[in-house]
Amino acid sequence: ESPHFGERMARHWMDVVRYTDTYGYEWDNPAKGSWEYRDYLIRAFNGDVGFDQLIREQIAGDLLPRPRVDRSSGLNESLIGPMFYHMGEHRHGDNIRINGVREEMVDNKIDAFSKAFLSMTIACARCHNHKLDAVSQRDYYAMAGMFMTPRWTARSIEAPGRNRALIDKLKRLRDQIAGQLRKMWKPQGEKFATEIELALVKPSEEADSENPRLALWRKALGDSTGKKAKAADLASDFASATGLDGLKWLVSRLVSAPDDAAAENAWKQASEQWRQAHTQRNRKNRADFKVLADVGRDGWPKNWVIEGDGMRSGRVVDGTPLIALDGKAVVQTLLRRGYHTHSLSPKLPGAVRMPRQQDLPGKYVSLELAGGEWSGSIRMADNAFQTEAVKFFDWQKSRWESFADIAPKNGIQRLSYDLVTSDLNPNFPPRTGVARVGARKLPDKDMGFRKRSWFSVTGVVTHVQPGQPADEMTRFSPLFDGLPPKTARAAFRRIGAWLAMAVDDWAGGRPDGDDVQVLNWLLSHGLLQNVSAEGTALAALVENYRAAERAVPFPRTVNSMDERAVVPVDYPLNIRGSIHDRGPNVPRRFLQVFGSQKADGPRDGAGSGRLELASFLVDPRHALAARVYVNRLWQWVFGSGLVRTSNDFGRLGDRPSHPELLDYLAREFIAEGWSSKRMIRRLVASRTFRQGGRPTEKAMAADPNNRLLHHAATRRLEAEAIRDSLLAVSGRLDRTLFGRSINPHRHAEDSAKRLFSGPVDGNGRRSIYLKVSIMAPSKFLVSFNFPDPKLPTGRRDVTNVPAQALVLLNDPFVVSLADRWAGQLVSEDHSTPEARIEQMFVRALGRSPRKDESGRWVELARGLSDGGTSRLMDDRTVWKNVAHTLLNTKEFIHFR
Repeated sequence: ESPHFGERMARHWMDVVRYTDTYGYEWDNPAKGSWEYRDYLIRAFNGDVGFDQLIREQIAGDLLPRPRVDRSSGLNESLIGPMFYHMGEHRHGDNIRINGVREEMVDNKIDAFSKAFLSMTIACARCHNHKLDAVSQRDYYAMAGMFMTPRWTARSIEAPGRNRALIDKLKRLRDQIAGQLRKMWKPQGEKFATEIELALVKPSEEADSENPRLALWRKALGDSTGKKAKAADLASDFASATGLDGLKWLVSRLVSAPDDAAAENAWKQASEQWRQAHTQRNRKNRADFKVLADVGRDGWPKNWVIEGDGMRSGRVVDGTPLIALDGKAVVQTLLRRGYHTHSLSPKLPGAVRMPRQQDLPGKYVSLELAGGEWSGSIRMADNAFQTEAVKFFDWQKSRWESFADIAPKNGIQRLSYDLVTSDLNPNFPPRTGVARVGARKLPDKDMGFRKRSWFSVTGVVTHVQPGQPADEMTRFSPLFDGLPPKTARAAFRRIGAWLAMAVDDWAGGRPDGDDVQVLNWLLSHGLLQNVSAEGTALAALVENYRAAERAVPFPRTVNSMDERAVVPVDYPLNIRGSIHDRGPNVPRRFLQVFGSQKADGPRDGAGSGRLELASFLVDPRHALAARVYVNRLWQWVFGSGLVRTSNDFGRLGDRPSHPELLDYLAREFIAEGWSSKRMIRRLVASRTFRQGGRPTEKAMAADPNNRLLHHAATRRLEAEAIRDSLLAVSGRLDRTLFGRSINPHRHAEDSAKRLFSGPVDGNGRRSIYLKVSIMAPSKFLVSFNFPDPKLPTGRRDVTNVPAQALVLLNDPFVVSLADRWAGQLVSEDHSTPEARIEQMFVRALGRSPRKDESGRWVELARGLSDGGTSRLMDDRTVWKNVAHTLLNTKEFIHFR
């Protein structure tokens, strides 16, 4: 029942699925969520989750109708499972830039799947029919379609409702803050007309001293001195101004008008310019752009997929306040109708996944966007998520961004765009230097988590010709409605009444997008109170909101699969495996050797068929997957499987030493609920496991390689067990479970590839928590046959080379732990050197020394000391050398 059982079992399985924390190739980009998958395995083995369930989750966890949720963490365990596909090495780019990228990606997944769950080498059929096993080339490409159909992308693994209480609390507090602001702003709006008139008709220092707001009005309206604003500060005409800057153009003419007639004429001129621009832009927008959906009112268009709590809670109505999370301001801005991932907290992740471009009307799709903190858009060509076709958002005010169709080439079957916060970008952080906005660059050491990333979408249109919808300036419709004012004074009061109407609409709960633009203009110029007095109800609400927002956890995301609203893919057969010679598409299905037609493929042509594939593998009527896994359990317990080639049950693989036993154990394994713990308990309770390590001459003559297990062979510890034993013996071992991976210690760092050095002792964490970098894994572990993380490893090599002795002798990690152990020894009360040696043997080797051994080790200690017994017992250097010597014995790294 040790919680560390799960760590050991997980590490075994991580070999099989080529676990990595990076994607290797040239830049070794981080593999998003890899540590979540490792912790998922630990929890699963500790909880004795049936291996049939783990098969379902790793192959099709995103499709399970009833996903498994971990109650303690609130995580959707099933959704973590498909991270299995995203292990190993991945090339950068996509088929648009480099032909053959997708072919390598899918080959990686077919190879890992077939070896892990079937012990078959299906990837050998990429270029031709398998030469030895019953796997055709069509089988290979039929499976390629199954694995290419879902989107390979990042998913939020929080179970539904994990953040619901906090989200509901934030919404409730936001509504209460809005209620307080309505009470404050409505009476302020009623004074706008009078204030503007006083500010612009006869400005004076005396009036400004009595009402400081008058100076704010003059600054906002472009007349800070009571004179006509400089021409350089104004638009060429009213209609060419952006936002509410047209008011400056209008006010400058009203202020400088010599008489009432001139003032009336200035108003008419502005009104006519606005009317013409509004009519022309409205007509052009209607002719050139088709609204796909009013996302704030109607939600997303058909087959557009959203992800994350930021999107699920981010749909708001016009005028929803975005609460400021620090500083004196109450609100940062008022939001327009639409989706805003940060409407409650920028910690909440969000993504929008568009359909493939051939399923969208028009040649272009334009979205009205804003975003920041490394949110962006990413172009995905056939699931090549390590693409660098990404644009990062860094603008606060919404603007139109167009996404154009790209001519597919090199066999691309699906090209689409995703909008993502950084946590749901499957390739964030990308290679160093790619993540930049203007002069701002993501630091090389920034690993991309704990970001307050956000984006907003307030409009979606499609069009045939390039361009973007024009601003129709509808916000000015109420201002220019009716007869023009006859005097400048009347014009100023008209402007004030128009601005006040927006405040009144918002206070009455009926604002529209135009009102929001007016209100944000007023806020930006300090014309609406946006600071809460200390001790007020509003101040308390704001502080409560900020405290609740701080309690929102940063998102938990992994690279997984998403099959929602996808169009299934049938993959083309590559003639002789050539990417330049593509044949007909092959329908999705499993291997024909298993009688695959429809039952284990997609039903009615819908979906990838992964869920049916998983169901086929765990069907108790055929026990192949069970036999494969039981053989692995046998290997992990006894050191060698009943079939020694645990990744290859085919013709090139080894024959089972006990075929009937393997079949029997597989049947028992299924009958006992696919329980790993029960099977291991059965194996270690057997007479075979409990036998001694001394063979008889007769047995050695009959079976010199101990293939039939007539004795328990001496075995060397795995690399991780050696390192963990060093930590345990020295007292440095940190037994904490779970958490992000720790960089191994490196003598030289490479910032460009994010190969940074960690602590010499890895903070005392078990080796399973050391970062597995394809480009530069831990040298200590590699010295003791840590597997190549690029490829699935069924059975590790076991070598005996000089480098291993040199590592134990010279590695700073080993030397530092010997010194630490020595420090503990000299601080303890041992009556004699013999007593200390006794304790060291028990701790390091699990046994007491024999008399002759004890004498030799005491003699060694005395030989290293230059004083008597009392000084010897306190000499840390002596005991460091003794400890280091004991850690270098063969017995320390072997067991029997």
